[in-house]
Amino acid sequence: MIRKDCQKVIITAALPYANGSIHIGHLLEYIQADIYARFLKLTGKGAAGKDGAGNDVLYICASDMHGTPVEVNAQKAGKDPEQFARGYWKEHQQDFASFLIQFDNYYKTHSPENRQLAEYFYHELNKKGHIYRKKIRTIYCTYCVRSLPDRYVRGTCPYCTTQDQYGDICESCSSALKGIDLINPKCTLCGRAPRQKESEHYFFRLSSFAEQLRKWLDDPESGLQEEMRNSLQEWMEKGLEDWCISRDAPYFGFEIPNSKEETGEVKYFYVWLDAPIGYISSTENYCKRMGGAGQGKKRRAKGKKDAKKCSWQDYWMKGKVHHFIGKDISYFHFLFWPAMLLALNIPLPTLTVHGFVTVNGQKMSKSRGTFFTAKDFLKLYPAESLRFYYASHLDRHVNDIDLNFEDFKAFNNHVLMGNLGNFCYRVLSFAEKNYGVVKAVQKKGEKEREKEKEILGLIAEIRRNYAAQDFKSAVRNILALADLGNAYFQQAEPWKNPQKAAAFVGWQVNLARNIGIMVSPLLPAFSAKIQDALGEKSENNNKKSWNWNDIKFNWKGKVKKINHLVEKIEKIPSSQTFPLRLMVGRIMEVKEHPNADTLYVLSVDLGKGLGKKQVVAGLKKYFSASALKNRKAIFCVNMKPAVIRRQKSEAMILVADDGDSASLLDAEKSRVGEEAAFEGLENSKKEVTFEEFKSLLITVEHGQVWFEGKRLATAEEAIAVHGVKEKARIL
Repeated sequence: MIRKDCQKVIITAALPYANGSIHIGHLLEYIQADIYARFLKLTGKGAAGKDGAGNDVLYICASDMHGTPVEVNAQKAGKDPEQFARGYWKEHQQDFASFLIQFDNYYKTHSPENRQLAEYFYHELNKKGHIYRKKIRTIYCTYCVRSLPDRYVRGTCPYCTTQDQYGDICESCSSALKGIDLINPKCTLCGRAPRQKESEHYFFRLSSFAEQLRKWLDDPESGLQEEMRNSLQEWMEKGLEDWCISRDAPYFGFEIPNSKEETGEVKYFYVWLDAPIGYISSTENYCKRMGGAGQGKKRRAKGKKDAKKCSWQDYWMKGKVHHFIGKDISYFHFLFWPAMLLALNIPLPTLTVHGFVTVNGQKMSKSRGTFFTAKDFLKLYPAESLRFYYASHLDRHVNDIDLNFEDFKAFNNHVLMGNLGNFCYRVLSFAEKNYGVVKAVQKKGEKEREKEKEILGLIAEIRRNYAAQDFKSAVRNILALADLGNAYFQQAEPWKNPQKAAAFVGWQVNLARNIGIMVSPLLPAFSAKIQDALGEKSENNNKKSWNWNDIKFNWKGKVKKINHLVEKIEKIPSSQTFPLRLMVGRIMEVKEHPNADTLYVLSVDLGKGLGKKQVVAGLKKYFSASALKNRKAIFCVNMKPAVIRRQKSEAMILVADDGDSASLLDAEKSRVGEEAAFEGLENSKKEVTFEEFKSLLITVEHGQVWFEGKRLATAEEAIAVHGVKEKARIL
């Protein structure tokens, strides 16, 4: 199933959802795939080797524009879903380009090509007997008056009992779920308990592909990472269930042909059917856009008579496809998508799965000031600094990567700038200042010949690192070359006698040039500056591109003034401490206080870390017991325990009070046990007294909670307050 030594290669990264901005967690994957695509192109035509680099390499992607989140958020924004998604499609392209991520084609799933191909897949699957219909129980919210797709239902996983899981997959035990499987499900739109109803839907016979998938998973040639092989074996042992590929209205997507006649209602393709097909439709769009010619403008035939037409089949049926994805969507890419491809006799792809990005050891958080969109990050730091930092942590293991800003600053300033950048800049600057023209090195000394032998060994190893997607080792070996060059330059002291050292400096210029070629998949702008200084190709001119075969030690030519290669990082994000530790808790039980008419005794679930706590709260004046039960709200959990009328209170619930009415600080979209914090402030874990709490001026303005101009939020949402006046106090 896996083709070797092919001439056409497709590289893809997962299609980002057109429902929000690209952030630094997303960027990991697109940078990883971009490095690999750039390497294959660098070692492509005229430089092919044992790594199997192809002559025609395309990096393909698209924005995923379909699904309920787009439809719902578009409605909130007062926009048409397509218009809403199109805005993010354009924004995504700008963000990727700003991080030097270079796609050959970036398309969208809401397109004529994707509709045509989704219907083609559906008709072929149906014709072969892989599609059937049956009536099932679905989730319906009577308050929102709509069917709820799986991502709009949250509840307790029936397998591992982890709370606040979406209805498609448990993030704790990785079990595939359906909304109706959840215990105590809640609508994520309104927080109320939905009901079930019967509806007829379309199913793909995934179970019938179990044996073929098992053979693929066991095949050493499939290129599976060991971590994924183990996870997939667990899924296979649990057994594969047939896959529901349809959704009820309202749904932004493609209608299933003849669905109204067959089921009595219009049905839509589930987003996970047409989204991966978007890889193929983007390929087809590329072929159309290029007028049927090969790879890009450089390979486009001069006239239509000479143009060799291509289609998606040329790449997907005759070439090799490599997907880069995050571990959170591996179930779909290792089971559903391959089964569909098997059904249509399309060769299976190779997949590389990466872990998540954390910041300073924790999940990215707006409240802690560690959530950065691509645009926000670029306001503070250079794009290539992040590319190089990520690359230094990436190999084919499924490990999470921590963006520790202290390490990030040190790595940029002392390694990228102080080592790699310093060597290339000092050598080229010295050559330009003292010679201008570098002559070919006719005679090399014994030291140069020995160094060159060592360097050529490292160069071969770097190529193997790239080919194996072991970018971490590629970075390490490139830095070893720069270390070697720096030490040798310092030892030779060419500044003492520049004329006598001309041949040595020319050899060093060749080493800097070779490093510029090898580092180009990681640092394309850095590499382009070296090319410009040597009068060779920069990214936007028409001169010949560098490729791996251009690595040599006999280059000669004029050296022009070189610009600084790396920007120093001066500051990193810093957090101040907020005295309270605020956390999302669910009120599980509400009892009358036995010794006080105005108090309730609440049993509150604060998640795995803290478990259940008892809270005494003076809420009886404003809320009935039923109005409080099962509500998720914000609690202060580092409050010194107190005994109130002989009942222990282990935490405190935060309440907005305007003098006439009160409101809880609702957190329905957030997980139980998740911290809430004011933007840029770290929650303290130090115990506080009630008097210390009262000294804090926390206010409500226009439905949101503020402290010293900073808004209260969790990673999922800004904390909302309803039912009080525009200005209120938190008590």
